[in-house]
Amino acid sequence: MNTCLLRLSSSSAFRISHRGLSVESESLKNLRIVKKPSDDHIQQFEKLVGGFNDIRLLKETMNDRYQLYLLCDKNDRVISGTHSILYKSLNPSLPDFRTFGLSYQPPDSFHLLPHLMSQMVSDLDAVNMNSGGCVESKTSAVWRKILHTKVRGATYYVSDYSRDEVFDPELEFEGLVVKKFSEVPPEDVTKYDNSIFPYHRNQFLLSKFSRGLGRVVYDSTGKVTGIGLVSMESGLLEIGPMYADNKTAAQAMFQCILKELNGDFERIRVRCTDKFEDSATWIRPFLSRRHEMTPFAHLKFNRVIPDGIQFGKVFVDSNPTNSPC
Repeated sequence: MNTCLLRLSSSSAFRISHRGLSVESESLKNLRIVKKPSDDHIQQFEKLVGGFNDIRLLKETMNDRYQLYLLCDKNDRVISGTHSILYKSLNPSLPDFRTFGLSYQPPDSFHLLPHLMSQMVSDLDAVNMNSGGCVESKTSAVWRKILHTKVRGATYYVSDYSRDEVFDPELEFEGLVVKKFSEVPPEDVTKYDNSIFPYHRNQFLLSKFSRGLGRVVYDSTGKVTGIGLVSMESGLLEIGPMYADNKTAAQAMFQCILKELNGDFERIRVRCTDKFEDSATWIRPFLSRRHEMTPFAHLKFNRVIPDGIQFGKVFVDSNPTNSPC
């Protein structure tokens, strides 16, 4: 297990102020960064992060392209962490990029993020390649200082609805056929994903689809026009990814999933962006109340927003802590 001890002398104290909170570096002397966390460490971190995280799935499927750094105290208790994924391009003309995310920072440990990020960015030489991802407002200053993320893309919004606020409007979709993930060739999913996100993640995506309610939609000629997934955990649903050629295809997939659920859920979460209007409007026929959107993250990179991504077909992103779409 690789670790890096954080020991700073009082003469080189590092002080960060956040909303009036100032903490001296002396509080860091007994902390260590775990670069190859054990199963116990990962389990602790998963509890801190909460539901709908893909930590283990990423570790199992992305192999050495996935790094997870955890900050632990002297009792081996995980207090924060972050991860990074190297996305290799499927197109030789498009450069690879690295994304960061999943940074869990309790209010009393926010000041530790710069130390954790600095070590990871240095180890991965992230400043010397296109790096970034989806960052919350409260941590964007840290990213800008360490990753130099000055190129800004979309703003991501999130909405949550109770079971009573979501219904099946019985829309008709002529010429479309929606099938379950288990009924289709896996390449129908991966090829469509590659057309939206031209970077290596096939194994990860197929594993993610196999654990949720996945759908693939075809037009009258048999062409794939969309893929969609709803993940479920303890009665909570999360939509994403939902990629489609058009709004109708996205709605057809979601309506089929709602029919299968038959009301067997407590709450549902959906995300959208400010750069693609249909990502905000496609869900509205299924809601019994006003669609309210809360901003929660911004897409930022230190060079360019990764090339080749078809944001105009991303109705719901896969997971903003894992990739730009």
